[in-house]
Amino acid sequence: MSKSTPIKIHVLSEIQSQHDKEIETIEVTTTGEYFLKGKTIYVRYEEKHELGFVKTTVKIAENDVVVMRSGAVTMKQRFRLGTLTLTDYSTPFGKLQLETHTESLSFDQHELEGKLIILYDLKIDENETHVHKLMITYKEEQK
Repeated sequence: MSKSTPIKIHVLSEIQSQHDKEIETIEVTTTGEYFLKGKTIYVRYEEKHELGFVKTTVKIAENDVVVMRSGAVTMKQRFRLGTLTLTDYSTPFGKLQLETHTESLSFDQHELEGKLIILYDLKIDENETHVHKLMITYKEEQK
């Protein structure tokens, strides 16, 4: 494992119900760490969730992003352009199956500053589909 670098992270998630077109916004600004393993970038941070603390690791490879969460909730959500992926989302109250269809995936990085934008459709347990936009930006934390 390579040396990690402290970073500031901003996570913006916009969720739009196809039913009522209302947009719910979730925003988190926190600190975390960045490290490189081969050609794969890892961004790791912890956030407070309504069910407790959640550790999140975002694994960014070419045309493939995986968001892994552990703690109060557990999931491993994969994003591949134009591909349908399935994952289990586990909480203390039970498990839900998430069906993710990635519409677009873009990632730009310059030195230790990056921006990841994912647009995807999410269906939970064969219910209504929601349109999601996930944007994660990070940059090296200045001392």
